[in-house]
Amino acid sequence: MMSAVMSRPGPEARLQVISFRLEPELLGFELHHLEKVIEPGAMSFVPRVPSFIRGAVNLRGKVVAVVDLRDFFAMSPGEITIDSRALILASETYHLGFLVDRVERIESVPRSGPLVQFPDPSDANPYVSRVINLGGRILNLIDVDKILMEMENYFI
Repeated sequence: MMSAVMSRPGPEARLQVISFRLEPELLGFELHHLEKVIEPGAMSFVPRVPSFIRGAVNLRGKVVAVVDLRDFFAMSPGEITIDSRALILASETYHLGFLVDRVERIESVPRSGPLVQFPDPSDANPYVSRVINLGGRILNLIDVDKILMEMENYFI
């Protein structure tokens, strides 16, 4: 006699995302890009760089350029506050931080889902890969690789 084995659907594949604020927007990127979260502290001036480079910090002997994401995304300027953080990206090939207004939390979001659909293609944001509804909170998932490719164009 053969027994039927019923397979249960496995849990939906999920991404771990760090979410942060660029007031009033909630954004995030995949956690595997993140090395560390630090207070921005005093940043050194770096001459002759694009305006979105806010400065540089010393992190364990490495000079890390800090990108002001507000400036990069052409948002209204913000001030560094007690809640501001620099999200240091993990990579062997570059040392870079993203300055954000406030870190929210680590989110677990569905790996699959609809891509961003813009009614007018001219409204499309090339850095947002998905818009996710987190129980009433709207999270714009940014594509770090696209941002880095764009930034490379400034330094070539």
